[in-house]
Amino acid sequence: MKEDFNDTENLIVRHFNGECSEVETATLLAWVNESEQNKKEYIALKDLWDSSRKMADYTEIQLAKFYKEQYFRSRKSRMVFIRSAIAVAAVLLLALVINIFVPTTSEKSMDGYQVVTVPLGSRSKVTLADGSEINLNSGSELTYANSFTSQNRSVTLSGEAFFHVKSDAGHPFLVKTKNFDIRVTGTSFNVCAYGEDVLGSTTLAEGKVKLQLNKSNQEFVLKPGEKFMLDGNAQKYSLVNADVEQETAWKNGEFIFKSIRFSDLTKRLERWYDVKLTCSDARLMNYTYTGRFKNQETIWQVLDALRLTSSIDYKRTSFREFNIIYKSNN
Repeated sequence: MKEDFNDTENLIVRHFNGECSEVETATLLAWVNESEQNKKEYIALKDLWDSSRKMADYTEIQLAKFYKEQYFRSRKSRMVFIRSAIAVAAVLLLALVINIFVPTTSEKSMDGYQVVTVPLGSRSKVTLADGSEINLNSGSELTYANSFTSQNRSVTLSGEAFFHVKSDAGHPFLVKTKNFDIRVTGTSFNVCAYGEDVLGSTTLAEGKVKLQLNKSNQEFVLKPGEKFMLDGNAQKYSLVNADVEQETAWKNGEFIFKSIRFSDLTKRLERWYDVKLTCSDARLMNYTYTGRFKNQETIWQVLDALRLTSSIDYKRTSFREFNIIYKSNN
């Protein structure tokens, strides 16, 4: 038992120093999935690591090596050592993120349907029986019948997804959402239709799509580069020219915002990073933001970027919860 404990200590230290082989990584994966407690410990350590990535790269690496050497001399408790090392050294070479260690996307069969669920902070990709590919964003759910075939192509979406539909003029592909349905024969397009959101949209990357409103049966045909937006409560819609790169960047792990409302920005960040962002300052309700982030950046780095480039500040209130503050220029 003692030997196993020491081996785990060694493995975790090697992992945070970016030195694990594929075999060692698999061993660590097994340890993390061994119990809920192990998962919680890893999540807590990951959050601590995120919060401490503010020192210079060179200093962090040197300190990481120092603490590693100290570890082999003292053989201290695993969690005490790692928490101390992370808090001071903030090791940069973390090779795997928590989504790799903790299985996230789930697929289950219910009453003749397959339901694919992507939790907050994750993304996933599904390939259907007809060869169509669907990228699913954080907090999304895709449902399709077990009888889905190249002749019977229909799915239901709650969330955001990028569809690359296999071309078949004889068998249209149908995407159902709470406020509108989309019918295509073969094309690429993005759909954002979260169940809890009033607004829904579709952006066409290539090809052609036909969109029909559920309440009025009114139909629209989109051309490449066009975006359809609908207020589900008021049933008000608009059709505008879109920045396709901005609308679809999320599937490649990049987030591009151009004059996005602050309320929409916080909602997206909450989904992408599985955090809670609260704001009580009315001055931020009409605030807009333009910026660009990559998925490998932590929520701390994103919030720091907002702090440096806008009138936004933040305070951490609890585990993965933050209070967003309006920062006066005066």
